[in-house]
Amino acid sequence: MINYDNLLRLGMEKVTVIVMLLWVAVAAVVALVFRSMGCLGRISRFSLFVLTSFLASGSVIAEAAPLRVGVISGLSGIAAKWNRFQNMGMQLAREEINASGTELELIFEDSATQGARVISAFNKLSDFDKVDAIIIDDFGFVAAPLLPIVRQRGSFLYAISLPQDSYCEQGGPTFFSGTSQFSNSRDAFERYFTLNPNIKRIALAIFDDPEWGNTYKSIWTDLAIKHGVEVVDVFLSDDFAPDFVPPVSRFIHRRAEAIFVAHEPERFFKAARQLKFKGDIVAANNVLEMLADTEVRPEIEGVYMVDPEISEEFRQKFIARFKRLPILEAYAGYEAVRATVAALSKNRTAPANAMHELKYRGVAGEIDFSGKTCAGNQARWALYRFQKGRQIRQ
Repeated sequence: MINYDNLLRLGMEKVTVIVMLLWVAVAAVVALVFRSMGCLGRISRFSLFVLTSFLASGSVIAEAAPLRVGVISGLSGIAAKWNRFQNMGMQLAREEINASGTELELIFEDSATQGARVISAFNKLSDFDKVDAIIIDDFGFVAAPLLPIVRQRGSFLYAISLPQDSYCEQGGPTFFSGTSQFSNSRDAFERYFTLNPNIKRIALAIFDDPEWGNTYKSIWTDLAIKHGVEVVDVFLSDDFAPDFVPPVSRFIHRRAEAIFVAHEPERFFKAARQLKFKGDIVAANNVLEMLADTEVRPEIEGVYMVDPEISEEFRQKFIARFKRLPILEAYAGYEAVRATVAALSKNRTAPANAMHELKYRGVAGEIDFSGKTCAGNQARWALYRFQKGRQIRQ
């Protein structure tokens, strides 16, 4: 496996060597012509010119135009609080890449999490800004309309969403998904059932979308069947701010011993606290958004959560830079920039070709786009519990 830091140097070194070899070839051909014409003095002067140009070629290459990556992000609208942290991860990656000697520009366009604005943002970045590649860090249902355009134009698009194989087919060979594979969370959720064999009745509160919420619904339902647990009620809603009091009231009435929730956490915990729910709460990783500005929230004491295992090095680096926890998909934004720049550094004119060979160790597991699927984030997932203000691995 290639070390990530070396990937940024491989492309530039390759181009530099090619240019220098071309100088040598030109020098050799011209010198032979001069010699055949009896112009020995001119050979010496030309050799000096070639030597000077040869030595200068490295600095010419080093001063090549910076890499330009467009980012379509929900800077405003309903996704802003999530994209805020993904963009922090991107900013951290850009700073590290620039410090390594590769000049990178990130050009942001606001989608406001609206399909029509996503398309206009894509066209602007592609046709006006002339970026080398585009990253979209918005919800999957907003990114999906871009896939036929990407397939038709052969444009490089990296999405922090849409990991399913069906989307890979729609986007074609220049589309890549860097989102954590929610399906990989299954083993971590199963650990909850293993640690709590007394739990026999659960309820589900789920954001109703095909990519995120319904993936969790499928996992939780399958695990309940496997462990002989009854699902007493399911609340599905595509409202970003629903009233959770009615469904939580039903859950309590139907004697749910645990609630599995993949939905807006602030309003859910407010309803659960108001109704004095006494059972376990098992949450998707979006519960971390409650810790955006503080590491202590009494209402999540005792709550279970499944989240990718982010390296402690990245966690501390992020906290030092932003004075915030790397909540939600901050690391996914970080890896989106690192992977895209690695591909561009190796093949700027056809980065998709380089991406199909890309494999390195990321901050939450393997980043591997060398397989048959466009989804390359193989992050490890683990079960955690909030105890005494700390996030403890179970």
